[in-house]
Formats: sequence, structure tokens, C-alpha cells
Amino acid sequence: MKRFALLAALLAALPLTGIAGPATSPERQIDALFAQWNRPAVPGAVVAVIRDGKVVLTKRYGMADIERGVPMSPSAAFFIGSMSKQFTALAIHLLAHDGKLSLDDDVHRYLPDVPDFGKKITIRHLLHHTSGLRDYFDLMAMAGLRPGDVIAEDKALALIRRQRTLNFEPGQEWDYSNTGYVLLARIVEHVAGKPFPEFARERIFVPLGMTHTLFQQDYRTLVPGRVLSYVPGDTGGYQFAPVNISPVGDGGVLTTLGDLALWDRNFYDGRVGGMDVVRQMQVTGVLNDGKPIGYASGLFVHNYRALRLVEHGGTIGGYSTQLWRFPDQRLSVVVLANTADIDTYQTVRRIADMALDRVPGAAPAAPVAPAKTLKEVQLDPARLDALVGFYATSPQSGITFTKENGRLMALGMGFPKMPVFAYGERDFFARATDARFSFDPPGKDGIVAGGVLHWGQQDVPAMRTARPMPSAAELQRLEGDFYSDELHVLYSIAGRAGDLVLTYPGGTVTLGFNGERDYATGFGTIKYQCSADGCTGFSISTERARNVQFKRVALTGSR
Repeated sequence: MKRFALLAALLAALPLTGIAGPATSPERQIDALFAQWNRPAVPGAVVAVIRDGKVVLTKRYGMADIERGVPMSPSAAFFIGSMSKQFTALAIHLLAHDGKLSLDDDVHRYLPDVPDFGKKITIRHLLHHTSGLRDYFDLMAMAGLRPGDVIAEDKALALIRRQRTLNFEPGQEWDYSNTGYVLLARIVEHVAGKPFPEFARERIFVPLGMTHTLFQQDYRTLVPGRVLSYVPGDTGGYQFAPVNISPVGDGGVLTTLGDLALWDRNFYDGRVGGMDVVRQMQVTGVLNDGKPIGYASGLFVHNYRALRLVEHGGTIGGYSTQLWRFPDQRLSVVVLANTADIDTYQTVRRIADMALDRVPGAAPAAPVAPAKTLKEVQLDPARLDALVGFYATSPQSGITFTKENGRLMALGMGFPKMPVFAYGERDFFARATDARFSFDPPGKDGIVAGGVLHWGQQDVPAMRTARPMPSAAELQRLEGDFYSDELHVLYSIAGRAGDLVLTYPGGTVTLGFNGERDYATGFGTIKYQCSADGCTGFSISTERARNVQFKRVALTGSR
């Protein structure tokens, strides 16, 4: 019996696209996953199932370009975001195989302008996300990057050069960092003596026949067949989400389903690099204490349903992508979407489960809760008056609901004000975040006493109460202008109506007030540095960029 017979129960029955006949049951199940986007005037996705190096099923849903009425096509070109990292990793491994570098070389050998943190950072650290380097995307968000802003490569590299500390000692932890892969692309340029996109084209894309794939280093480049990127609009529908990014290595690849199938085949025949390089790419890292990690070279390697899985996804703008490969079964599933409201991780998982249910040795699939699609219902605006107020979710934070122009607005501490939409009598959701709020039924006196904030997997009780109002002296202690030399950015914090309000290049954010405790924002957590003499500054941190320092400064003409 052929070793692929274990897949025959499902995949041998899947027709190639274009063959007439009724849809099979698996196809109908896949169609059901994308039913919300299988119509005109909305963005969508393409799907491929690859068996033994050949595409056995493709599906398409929605529109590639809503404004021009261009339907989605299996040959459409997508930005694949961080899925690009595996191509950067292969470029490094090819040079290592050529004897032109070692994975254990210090990065300063090739990039002397990278700050010297007093610790050796190797190419291997960059590949495995164990370098400790802060993520430049998080740093740019702290500096005021807004959706759609242009990210020039020289600006990103300058930001990396200005960093003073690491998140941790190299090799001590695993923490995903796009910075490492931008630097890997520059190492390739240094060693190969040519632009990284040119090296990737000559050594990877052309030999594999990937004629519709490129690293786009100039965001203005025209790419035939490119699908546009969309995100849900705050008040309904969709809006265009441009991707104006020039750095490559961490991302930057545009490609198609057909070209990804050719890439997938290379993991079985080693046409580029040979099978030894292919195997090296899938060797996972090890921390300083000997603890293994589940990340190899631009690839996550772990088990799913007791079967070996090699995978990576990517998200940028409204693009969301996933490529899952089960090498022992020679089965791969690809989902490429051009809208942020398609959960490609869950959809690729569900499609893979359809095949794995018929694979001997596969563990049972974990139950998957059906996707919940929230649809707005219309409420009489007069009914919103009873919901207006402050709802405390903890002693230090809460949500303020106001009524503006007949619509309910929500202002959470550390987030911009946003509209919320009714999907039930007392249930509301925000399009901009994964958050919902359920108000309690009114009491006998007609007053709504509280509610529940549904945030991700958490249900947080909220009590309606009077907003805590700090004194002017309490606010003044934390007010001021604060500058970060690492980011080259100024934060101005002022007291307004009992809140601390942050103004920075990215806009204005209401922090609320909770004394000298931590302040959450959508781009990091602020931690004040105070003593009896006053507050001299603060740090701001995310998981990927920790302890970026701000110092109080006195500006001419400031308070």
C-alpha cells in the first residue's frame, strides 16, 4: 500500500478546481467556513490543499479589489507577512552551506553598526528569536506609528541602532522579534554583495519556478494580480488598509497559491539547497539552560494531533496567511486572506482536521466552538440613555460609555474612544477590538447597575459607579513632558477632567488615573519612576520591547 493511502479517504475524492460536478462534502464544509465572505462587495480568501507536492483543491471567496469589482482568483498575489521569514532563513542556510558564514558567527562581524550590548549575539540567535533584541514594530508603535504610515528601511534601522538594552541575555529566552529577521536580510546582502531581494530571486524563486513571487523592498512597486488589503470599518463595511513597508526579511514577500505549492515541494525534493539544508532549516533551537524551543529557522515545528507539524503564519495590514505542512503525511493546507476579520489560524486548522480525521494515528481533534458572527441590530437611540456612565472593571480602571449622535461610544483607559454596536437588547460589540460588553437588566428603579466585559477568553464583571476623581496635586505629580532618546519621541501627559491624557505623534490616548501604578495603552504599559521628590520619568513595555526609557524634560514655554 502506498504511504499516502491514509489520505485517500478524503483527499483523493477532492476534485481539481474547474472540474464540473457537485461539491463534495469536504468542499461544502470549507465553503461553510468562508460563507460570510463568499459574496460580492466584501474581501475574502483563497485556499489550497496540497498532497504529495500537487495542488488537489483550490477555493476562492470574496473580492480581490472591492472598488474595481475584481473577484478573488486562485492566482492572486498576497502579502504573506511573517510567513516570509522561512525564505530569509533559507537564504542564510544557503550561504552557510556555501561556507560563506557560520550560524554561530557574531552578527557584529557582518553588521558592526548593530549596538554592542556587551553580549555575543549570533546568527543562530536571530534565526531562533532568542537574541533579546527589541521588536522594531513595537518600538515604532511606541514612537507613534499609525496604520498606513510609511515604514522606510532606513528609519527602521536607525531605530534599531539607537537601542540601549536588550529584552534579555541572548539565548536566555524565546521572544518573537521581527528585528532579527531584518538583520538577517542585511547579513545576506553583506555576504552576497547584492540586494537581498535579488539574492532571493536568483537563488530561491527562479530555481523553484516561483515566477510570481518577490521580496518587495519598495512599497510603490507595481505587482500584477496583487489583491488589496482591508479591515472592518468602525461603523460597518470595510476600509482599505495600505501596507507601506520597505524593510524586508521579517516580511515583504508577495506570492500566490501556485508558487507556495512549488515552495512546499522543495521540502520533499530539496531542489534548492539539497535535503541536508532542508533538514537544517527544521532543527529547533535550544536555550542556554538546555530547554528546547518549538521554533526552527522561520518555522514553528511541533506536534498537532500527535502528528509532526511545520507551520508559520503572517499578518500585516488586512492580510492574514497560514501554511501548515504535515511532512510525514505529505499534506499541506494554505489559507491566504485579504481581510483582518478572517481568522486564518482557525480556518487552516479546521481544514486540516477534515483530512486528519481519516489519518491512522492522528489523535482526536479538540472541540472547536463554532465561530460566532455578531450582526448589528437597531435599537431606539432613546434606550441608550440608561446605559451611559462609568463602569469600573477594577479599582484602577474602567470603561466610560457616552451617547454621541445617537450612538453609544466606549472609552477604555489606554484606548481611543470607539463606537460600539448592539447585537442584542443589552449586548454590544466593538468592530475595532475583540471586545464585547453585556449590560445588566435594569433594576426596579430602572437603573442599570453593571455589566460584564467580554475580552478574549475573559469575562470581567463591571460595576456602574461614580468615576474616581483625583486631586489636582495627584495629577500634577504625574503630568509633564517626557522624552525617549531611544525612540526620538516626546510624550506629553496632562490632566483633563480627572484623567491623565497622553499626547504623542500617534494621537491622543486617555490613560485614566490610578495613582503611581501601571498605565495600559494600546502600544505598551507605562510604569512611572517616582520617589518622595517626584516622578522623574517612566518606562514603557510590551512583551517584545521591554523597558524603553523616558525622562522628564523641561521644554521652553511649557508648564
